[in-house]
Amino acid sequence: MSTYHILLFGICRDLLKSSTISIEKEGSVTVGEMLQILRSKHPALENLPSLRLAAEHRFPEPDFILSETMEIALIPPVSGG
Repeated sequence: MSTYHILLFGICRDLLKSSTISIEKEGSVTVGEMLQILRSKHPALENLPSLRLAAEHRFPEPDFILSETMEIALIPPVSGG
């Protein structure tokens, strides 16, 4: 069983009332699968339209396989101008 520690920022941190969450998963997991897991385990995230996962300070493709030793962050939608 692998444990992935995910850093939370912005509205994600506010909604989940934490700066990190942990997800346990048997076998490997892709970025796309992890986003699905996060939304299913934390329904408050379902209404955020453009959540992204960063791994090692990069935005990998949905089929990228995560490692539990990576720095993983959940990045909420941002706006600016």
